[in-house]
Amino acid sequence: MIRRAEVKDIFYIAKLEKKVFKNSLGESFLLQELTDNPYSFYFVLEQNKSIIGYIGFRVYDEQAEMMNFLIDPDFQNEGLGTKLLTFCLAELENKKVNLITLEVRKSNKKAQYVYEKFGFKLSHVRKKYYENEDGYVLVKEVKV
Repeated sequence: MIRRAEVKDIFYIAKLEKKVFKNSLGESFLLQELTDNPYSFYFVLEQNKSIIGYIGFRVYDEQAEMMNFLIDPDFQNEGLGTKLLTFCLAELENKKVNLITLEVRKSNKKAQYVYEKFGFKLSHVRKKYYENEDGYVLVKEVKV
């Protein structure tokens, strides 16, 4: 089940981020995103009442920036990431978004493949965006 993220989910989201990325955006950042930022839209993917994935965007006018997107490694390669991303792209389309941007680690070939499958294209490279690793900035133009 996909639903809007709630404050009660923050602990589980941060825990999942640490499992997947070895670090987290942080509970205070997530709290601010969910309660104070009118431009933020976060969704969780639940299975058996456990959060196994989430995705977050900031939407400004007709543009959106993906803040984070992950699926628990124990549930990857089951099409769940595709399901969650498809759901969110439809939500963004409903908000009349026509440009989506995101950053992805240069080494994260699996994520790059997924984004490419959804029509994201390389815009430019941000040197050492992830501490000691470059980040690729990907963009997707959406026909509204």
